[in-house]
Amino acid sequence: GDRERDLSWHRDSVHARLRYRVWKMSSATADTRAMGRKKSATAVAKDESASSGVGLLVFTTVVGVGAGVGLYFWNRLKRRKASPQSRRCSKGVAMTHEQLDVLEGYKSKCTMSKDQLNALVDDFLRRMNEGLRSEGQMLKQLPSYVERMPNGEEAGEFLAIDLGGTNVRVVKVVLEDRKVKEVVAHEDAIPKALMRGTTKGLFDFIAKQVKLFMARHSARPTASGTKVPIGFTFSYPMKQTGIKNGELICWTKGFDIKDTLGKDLVGLLEASMREQEVEGEVFAILNDTVGTLAASRFADQDTQLGVILGTGSNAAYIESKGNISKLSAGGSDGGRMIVNIEWGNFKSDHLPYLAEDREIDEGTPNRGSQHYEKMISGMYLGEMARRACLRASREANLFGGTQRRRLEKPWSFPTSLVSEIDGLGSGRLPQVKKALSKALDILEASVSDGCAHFVTEVCRLIGDRSATLAAAGVAAIYRYLTQSGQVALDQRFVVAVDGGLFEHYPRYKDRMDKTFGDLLGGQAKRVELVHSPDGSGIGSAVIAAAAATSR
Repeated sequence: GDRERDLSWHRDSVHARLRYRVWKMSSATADTRAMGRKKSATAVAKDESASSGVGLLVFTTVVGVGAGVGLYFWNRLKRRKASPQSRRCSKGVAMTHEQLDVLEGYKSKCTMSKDQLNALVDDFLRRMNEGLRSEGQMLKQLPSYVERMPNGEEAGEFLAIDLGGTNVRVVKVVLEDRKVKEVVAHEDAIPKALMRGTTKGLFDFIAKQVKLFMARHSARPTASGTKVPIGFTFSYPMKQTGIKNGELICWTKGFDIKDTLGKDLVGLLEASMREQEVEGEVFAILNDTVGTLAASRFADQDTQLGVILGTGSNAAYIESKGNISKLSAGGSDGGRMIVNIEWGNFKSDHLPYLAEDREIDEGTPNRGSQHYEKMISGMYLGEMARRACLRASREANLFGGTQRRRLEKPWSFPTSLVSEIDGLGSGRLPQVKKALSKALDILEASVSDGCAHFVTEVCRLIGDRSATLAAAGVAAIYRYLTQSGQVALDQRFVVAVDGGLFEHYPRYKDRMDKTFGDLLGGQAKRVELVHSPDGSGIGSAVIAAAAATSR
């Protein structure tokens, strides 16, 4: 009713002005004719000619003004149709044009075609080969010096220390009769201050956790004068020169302790352990992906690849030493070695970048690196969703002004919320609204169906992209190993996966399997994703066992 009255007022106003203009012109014409009676016939003729000109002017003016009025109202109606008040539907949910436009933009950028995926895999393969040949490459392809693969014959009691992205875990593993007989684990959160503090502060904290664990769980040397064999899982890029020698290359996942760079990590840990009188000896230092691979290999000899999909993301595989050209004695004994790819640092023009990826990267301590990890890992998915929703709020009024401010706090949208909402889907919008209200402390009534649907779709796209990219990396490694003849085409290709993202994110494995089908066709059935819970911890103990046995 208000819009009709508005239109009517404008229409009446324009018509009134038009009638006044025509009346003025008609009056001028009448005056001209009256004056003509006093003139000569020739003058009258001239006046009549002038009068005809005025009439033509009036007619032209009326037509022009009428056309202008029509165009004015036509454009006004078009603007009203395009305004946020008019709506379209997506899957039966009313949304504004602006909201749908933003959502479609995310869909087009996050969704990859088969051609794009294959181009990405080709790039990954090229970078793998470069990393094997020389140092300083995008994919570091770091030798782990783990050459004796676990074979199930290892036995005894061993410890593992796992320094992850947010926690330190200490694990006691008992191996017996080709089985993992017992696993006891305890973890403690790493204080935020230590993540950007000093090297000594961090390693003293780790040693303290080991001492407390050994006291609680009776982890002691089996013979007098010996120490408990320990495997140290270090989930950050390091350069190794031996199975128990590693130097930090760079921190990731929120750590930023400058004085650790280039230091001997095992030496640092053992110095702190001696100060606290811990009866343990580090037999191996390894990346968590190496540990995940080793843990699965202990039980299944077809395991070729270990992958971490949690707070961070990385992969390690078994490589022929002859292909590792940068090894000082590369390939001299024809053996095999586990290689830590450090795939998180992969970068390619074929990656489906968003503006939010660049914004997140700008705010991280390791700016300019680990692009692949930042698009896959659980640490960043929540922040990606927050920034996407904040952009939609600013450009398409997704949340109201008061509620929008809740989204302006960095890292306030946890990945657990992305996982929960993606699991609910657009079919359960009331539950999505409750989840948003609880997690972000906003009024549930202020979240419209369109808003809840938008957030749900964004969470799905972010989860899809993560799983797709992780699967593309696995597919690239499978292609490399089969093309180089290290794995037969008819052989099982077991991929051991550890990490909360793979374990808890809804349909993550299914999404990866779909991508394998797109990239590998019939060979996709050879790729088996196996969840390896606590693989990094158990694997570290298994490798320490293998190293202690071979001493």
